[in-house]
Amino acid sequence: MAKLLLGTAVVVLACLELGSAYRLVCYFTNWAQYRPGAGKYLPENVDPCLCTHLIYAFAGMKDNQITTTAVNDLTLYHSFNSLKNKNANLKTLLSIGGWNFGTQKFSAMASSAGTRQIFIKSVISFLRGYGFDGLDIDWEYPADKHLFTVLAQEIVAAFEAEAKSSGKPRMLLSAAVSAAPGYVNLRYEVPQLGQTLDFFNVMTYDFFGSWNSVTGENSPLYPLPNNRHYTNLYFNVNYTMKYWKDQGAPAEKLNVGFPTYGHTFHLISSSSHGVGAFTSGAGPAGPYTKQAGILAYYEICTFLKTGTSEWDALQVVPYGYKGREWVGYDNTKSFGDKAEWLKKNNFGGAMVWDLAMDDFSGTFCNQGPYPLINTLHTGLGISTACY
Repeated sequence: MAKLLLGTAVVVLACLELGSAYRLVCYFTNWAQYRPGAGKYLPENVDPCLCTHLIYAFAGMKDNQITTTAVNDLTLYHSFNSLKNKNANLKTLLSIGGWNFGTQKFSAMASSAGTRQIFIKSVISFLRGYGFDGLDIDWEYPADKHLFTVLAQEIVAAFEAEAKSSGKPRMLLSAAVSAAPGYVNLRYEVPQLGQTLDFFNVMTYDFFGSWNSVTGENSPLYPLPNNRHYTNLYFNVNYTMKYWKDQGAPAEKLNVGFPTYGHTFHLISSSSHGVGAFTSGAGPAGPYTKQAGILAYYEICTFLKTGTSEWDALQVVPYGYKGREWVGYDNTKSFGDKAEWLKKNNFGGAMVWDLAMDDFSGTFCNQGPYPLINTLHTGLGISTACY
């Protein structure tokens, strides 16, 4: 028995020495459990060997304290954090906020030293109690950028003090941040956050969607040339990521956002189906994600079985169409090309939104389980300590 335990210790030690120069941060969404049939997604569906960091979305806030949002979150937390038993290097974070959360509760909590400390103490107790390794703040978007900086600084200071007193590793702090260049300086004190956060998750997607009057790519790497009327010089991954870096965010702390879904449009005419074709609103909801204007990658694979896919070489992403339905999305080729661009530009890693919209079961796209995220895992040379 002693020999077996010694052998296990050697394996674990060897695993801890594994790693990658890059992060692969993947979001888990607690509402995907409610999708029907093959779209249902739970922690048991997560491959613990794919990502370096898993982020559980979303926690909420009540009386300036962090709280759950789904009735079974506590059960899911246990299953989610148990994934670390299969990957010694895996880190888990809990994200608070989200696009539906609004800004009022964040602003009220951050407005005074007293309410910030109430929040921070609740966060430390909550994260430690349920086995998380850190906090991700998804505040869309701070009205007072200085208070956001102060909050982040006080959280990290408290995490450092707690680690010293408990003897445990310091918990991590990340933030999901805007990809709209006009928001960067308006909403964030970038250099100060760059010194404070462990990493930024830049939401480099949703650049175009059914709110536009013409078709456009969800997450184009580059703009179309000549700044045509249906595109924007600033609404692309390359410009956004370099802008964040130029404003003072360390490149090694910046994670590039990768979407596992596409935005859909209803075309005015089936004969005009390129990028920039005129539209009349969102495409129909998918059978699993059930949201007009959005299709998960696995739903797109089904869509394309009777549709047409085109490669948008200028923007390094594909699009598809069928009749008067159109979708701008990412596939394994665009993920691979973007991963090479990421490495060339020395960014810290990739962030995926989200696990549940990749073809996690491998039954829709005939590309194996998690084809998109596996492309990043391979392209970024991720090594995980799985056993």
